[in-house]
Amino acid sequence: MKVFSKYLLLGALASATGTLYAQDSYDAQTFTNSDLNGTARFVAMGGALGALGGDISVMGTNPAGTAMYRKSDAAVSVSELFGGKGAMDHDGHRFSFDQGGILVAFDMDNPTSKGLQFVNFGVNYQKRRNYLFNQITDVQHLNNTFSQTFQIADLCNQAYENDYWAGMLVDMSASDEGFHAGILDESGEYGYEGIPAQKAYYERSTYGANVQADVNLSFNVNDQFFIGASIGVYDINYERESFYQELGIDGNAYDFTNWYKTTGDGFDVKLGFICRPIEDSPFRIGVYAHTPIWYRMTDSNGASLYLNDEPLVSSRNDEYDYKFRTPWKFGVSLGHTVGNNFAIGAEYEFQDLSAAHYSERDNYSLPYFRNINRITKQTLKGQHTIKVGVEYKPIESLSLRVGYNHVTSPFKDGAYRTIGYDGPYTETDWTNWGAINRFTAGVGYRYKGGYFDLAYQYQAQKGDFYAFDNDVDFKSTKIDNNRSQIMATLGFRF
Repeated sequence: MKVFSKYLLLGALASATGTLYAQDSYDAQTFTNSDLNGTARFVAMGGALGALGGDISVMGTNPAGTAMYRKSDAAVSVSELFGGKGAMDHDGHRFSFDQGGILVAFDMDNPTSKGLQFVNFGVNYQKRRNYLFNQITDVQHLNNTFSQTFQIADLCNQAYENDYWAGMLVDMSASDEGFHAGILDESGEYGYEGIPAQKAYYERSTYGANVQADVNLSFNVNDQFFIGASIGVYDINYERESFYQELGIDGNAYDFTNWYKTTGDGFDVKLGFICRPIEDSPFRIGVYAHTPIWYRMTDSNGASLYLNDEPLVSSRNDEYDYKFRTPWKFGVSLGHTVGNNFAIGAEYEFQDLSAAHYSERDNYSLPYFRNINRITKQTLKGQHTIKVGVEYKPIESLSLRVGYNHVTSPFKDGAYRTIGYDGPYTETDWTNWGAINRFTAGVGYRYKGGYFDLAYQYQAQKGDFYAFDNDVDFKSTKIDNNRSQIMATLGFRF
């Protein structure tokens, strides 16, 4: 049996000095991407209000959209989110407080209708992303040939041959500290070898949210040019749990239970502009840019390993801190109204996820982070989002709305998860998610200054799930991330 006691000691020292990190490109896209969320009107129109404006939630996309207001506005929004069957003892649905904000419009009382018409100030809380997701999967295409243990055995052998600490996964799977796992074949000529699997089962649950609060200032000039800026403050609370069980051809079954938690806070700046290029036409063009979100993050994780239902080893890492920076985001939008009864908006948004960047809290560039940033560039790519939305008022007090979003996949072809040799990784799985398609619809009712809006959103997405990195011939298991949301907004204009 290979001796790993010195690597366990190195791992303990690394944990004590705070140099353990478990981030990767798959977490980078998780912390960068956002849901379609906000007021029920914003959601029902697919978020395509970047040029139309006139909604509190638009300060989080195109800050100039709030300059369309001529009255003050206050609104709160709640929803029930349905994410399919529950997993890991977590429910598959969740109640959510999605939005709460107020905007105050200041009329400049300019009798000539030239120059500055309105200065508007607003504050809005909004759920940027709800991390509700549950997965239950029987791993396909094992064929008594593939196994997670082959990946673990490779890590063990590399560590022994190159005389370095190989990470927590190796520590838990192959050590001489009195709790040797026994999930690997030690009789092989070249050190540890894996054991092919008959079947495997996987569960995963993620939960928590990324919320944002925007402070917005916007200006209406001549009722033709609209300028705005928002400062966003963000708070992340993300957790996931997973369970992997594998039955080898030798008749032994082992279980890995993993948990992972990230908390953090950050900020960004958003700038926007809308104009009516033809003075007597309601047609509008909007553009906006978002700086990166600069996050300060804290992670912790742990795992337990069982063999034939008998506990073997558990491990837990202390909290470790780092920085994360999302890429820039840019958008352009078009909007047009016909009288007071019809409005249509379209929007295009782009962000290059390969530019997401990890770093140490003190800005010292560790080799680990340089490597992860390199892998992120190899794994992720530019992401395109298209939004369209329509609103029709058959009568003055009633609004009917529909919308659609298409968000391209953030992953390059052939992307896979790389486990760092010097980190506390215990998860070997990853999913290459495809494009997101969102279909939305809603209705709104106005009475005097008050209004009540309802919206429904259905999101469909398919992915290729891999339980481990084994061989180029190992095929993925197809999974879905389909969920729906029913939401309501209560507001008042004054």
